[in-house]
Amino acid sequence: MNQFNQSDTTMQNNSSLLQDHSGKYRWLYELPMLKSFFLLFEVWKVLGISIFIVYSITLLIQLISGNGFSSFSSSFLFLLIPSAILFVLSLPAYYIVTKANNGKYTVLFEMDNSGIDHIQVKTAKAKALELLTVFVGRSTNNPTTTAAGLLSASGTSLYSRFSNVKKIHAYPKKHLIKLNGTFFRNQVYVDEENFDFVYNYILQHCPDAERINHE
Repeated sequence: MNQFNQSDTTMQNNSSLLQDHSGKYRWLYELPMLKSFFLLFEVWKVLGISIFIVYSITLLIQLISGNGFSSFSSSFLFLLIPSAILFVLSLPAYYIVTKANNGKYTVLFEMDNSGIDHIQVKTAKAKALELLTVFVGRSTNNPTTTAAGLLSASGTSLYSRFSNVKKIHAYPKKHLIKLNGTFFRNQVYVDEENFDFVYNYILQHCPDAERINHE
């Protein structure tokens, strides 16, 4: 794989990266959940932020009421126990979710000149890839029905507009590109053979974003 050649890129001749008539690119990626714990870390991040907000509000209330830090210490210990329980329970919960998804996190990426969408796919990769191929018009004469089927198979979605991207972190060995903005953090996974193409495409549409390359 060439190391971040930023010259003009062209469409890769690979079935895992498809382009429709409107110019939008789509590809699927399967991430082994027991080898990459980014989902668990995201859950911990949300829990941590929520707990911090609760603690901050509690401290503010105690100070306004005139009880001071001594009263907050008691409240802190009271809140610390359920917080610790939530963090511990997140481990078996993550394992259950992993088993329910056959050990893999399957995601569909959609990318055009405006931005990139990270969509969790609830179907197996082979079936999702077939639907994707049909969606771009290769296997059906009814794209509307196919699009409805693909959307029904999709789960959560995170969209990043290129104009709002502030930092781009590239991890070629992990097949990962992180797009960071003021109010979002998006993780884009790409197979090795298409990594340079997608990375260069993102760079071309985020000319003002800070670029950080990692080994």
